Amino acid sequence: MTAAAAFVFGPFRLLVQRRELLMHGIPVTLGQRAIEVLLTLVSRAGQLVTKDEIMAEVWPGVIVEENNLQVHISALRKALASAGDAKPFLLTVAGRGYRFVAPVEIESTDAKPTASVPPEKSSAPARTGNLPQQLTSFVGRQPEIDLVTKELQSHRLVTLTGAGGVGKTRLAIEAGWRLATRYPDGIWLVELAPLQDQKLVITAIAETLGIESRDGPATMTAAAALGGRHMLLILDNCEHVIGEAAAVAEALLRAAPHFSILATSRERLAIDGETVLRVPSLQSPAPAAALTAAAAQDFEAVRLFVERARGTGEDWSLDDANAAAVASICRRLDGIPLAIEMAVPRLRVLSLAQLAKGLDERFKVLSQGSRTALPRHRTLQAVIDWSYALLSDPEKLLLQRLSLFAGGVGIDAIAAAATDSELPDTQIFDLLISLIEKSLLTAEHGKRERRYRLLESTREYARQKLASDAALVLRRRHADFYRARMAQAAAEWETTPGEHWLDSYGPDIDEVRAALQWAFGPQGDIALALNLVANSHVLWGELGLTFEHRRWVQTALDRVDDMTPKKTIARLLSWHAGDVKDIDDPSDYDDALRAADLHAQLGDAFAEGQALLRAGSVGLVPDGGESLLRKAHALLGPFGPTKTLARCLSALASSRLLAGDMLQARQLHEQALSTSRQIGIQAERA
Repeated sequence: MTAAAAFVFGPFRLLVQRRELLMHGIPVTLGQRAIEVLLTLVSRAGQLVTKDEIMAEVWPGVIVEENNLQVHISALRKALASAGDAKPFLLTVAGRGYRFVAPVEIESTDAKPTASVPPEKSSAPARTGNLPQQLTSFVGRQPEIDLVTKELQSHRLVTLTGAGGVGKTRLAIEAGWRLATRYPDGIWLVELAPLQDQKLVITAIAETLGIESRDGPATMTAAAALGGRHMLLILDNCEHVIGEAAAVAEALLRAAPHFSILATSRERLAIDGETVLRVPSLQSPAPAAALTAAAAQDFEAVRLFVERARGTGEDWSLDDANAAAVASICRRLDGIPLAIEMAVPRLRVLSLAQLAKGLDERFKVLSQGSRTALPRHRTLQAVIDWSYALLSDPEKLLLQRLSLFAGGVGIDAIAAAATDSELPDTQIFDLLISLIEKSLLTAEHGKRERRYRLLESTREYARQKLASDAALVLRRRHADFYRARMAQAAAEWETTPGEHWLDSYGPDIDEVRAALQWAFGPQGDIALALNLVANSHVLWGELGLTFEHRRWVQTALDRVDDMTPKKTIARLLSWHAGDVKDIDDPSDYDDALRAADLHAQLGDAFAEGQALLRAGSVGLVPDGGESLLRKAHALLGPFGPTKTLARCLSALASSRLLAGDMLQARQLHEQALSTSRQIGIQAERA
């Protein structure tokens, strides 16, 4: 080995004296022990080298566990795979050892380097750090970069958390490059993803930093070796070895006062002194009827899509015609950079429309990423598999059940629809916190309550894990909860200012849609469906979704039969339902009168008054409209100030105005204003 200056194989050049591996002249990130393992194998290319022989060569006189060797073999495979060569460089001989099988050329000490490989400079300074050079541009994230660099000025442990594929590692590396001058002893990246044993965390750190650990506990040896060094350690992918990573990090930080750590993990380390920064998804445009290319490029997710699309070699560009489609794809991929980078290469064989449609089966479409990526980042499913495997059984069960919700939901909805004897509601809050900590669930801070939401890809993944019989039971609970919630919403609407009411119930619209789709479906419950439509009129009306509301009401009325309760029929025909018809539809008046009659039979005076208000408003022109309004007023008045009473007074004022009675019209209008003010609604004076 000493007679060789370098070994050349494929695009690699292994420098013996400098103990450095170059690919196309660029240094490859490898720890020194991994380099020693590679030298041992390459110097005996074509031969079987046993595990014992490698360990004797690389760790002379030291007893080490076989796991140590496996860590470095894994790192070597990843580094060699970065060449993109289909043929392997290294083969495993099961139970015995390894064989380096690629052709190797030896450069002697007096050999001239080939023109394709930059000459080795003997005067090169010692390397300080091992940050890899990135082969693709870094898009956006300037606020996050600034925040990371700022926090590391005042905190020695900063942890980047976030969902799988959101770009934590890339952000950490980019921040590291920008901090290079701040740490004279270097910035060092330690990749923990290949580790299968938590005990190897300190080994990986020591190997990266070139620290020998022959005597005493490895952590103490590493801590003593760091001494007064001013360096930053990037601990990448801590989640699967979180306990040991936290313990080692704390020990090193306590022992080395000028030593800092930037960790990436799907959950925090949870030790003293830690500052946690959650890495968000890239922002995508909200749905819009008209979206220009210029407006779309204001969003980082779209810029990333465009940047990567330009690198596919396809004749493609963002324009006003396709901007909305690109925005939709980015939005459906939750703005996750890894998912976007997996999706873009499909443009070689799919149109934008086909790609968007294919996301309905995203785990098939996004089934192959970079050949050189870590195995857990090669497919979208593998990204989520990695996180899912780290969950406890109760956490897995709750994640599966949360997949049945369409959007963000409150704790009451989760407790009602997702809990039972197998998953008691007493555990729900702690489990939700745990899923948030593990970056599988997002907590949204609404104006009225906190809501919990799964990313779309996570929802689809968890839904596939949920057994069909369990899904049927949960769907029924879900629909029944929102039936009751909409009844409560309708009652509260009468005395709650509209803005406050919408803050509480407006976000429920996606859940109501999902519940109706199930309830009207082949495995659904028609009685429950009719009841839900009958109780959700106010929500559709307040959101202005007239045409969608009309479709659901008509669907419900078409399914009414002799078994349908009078109360349900009455609510379907009530004044709320009248809002879904055209203003000149004569059946609106008839339906309102029929609803009033049914409510009267049921003894529901307030609902009867609502229906008569509707009939009287529609019947202002025909004779008798005002008499219906006055009857409605008599029924509604005893219930105190409500929105319906205010509307009734306003309708009576309009009726008197049309009759030429200005004095009474003004008096009734003042009463309507007073009623509105009593329930917190500021109405304008006529």
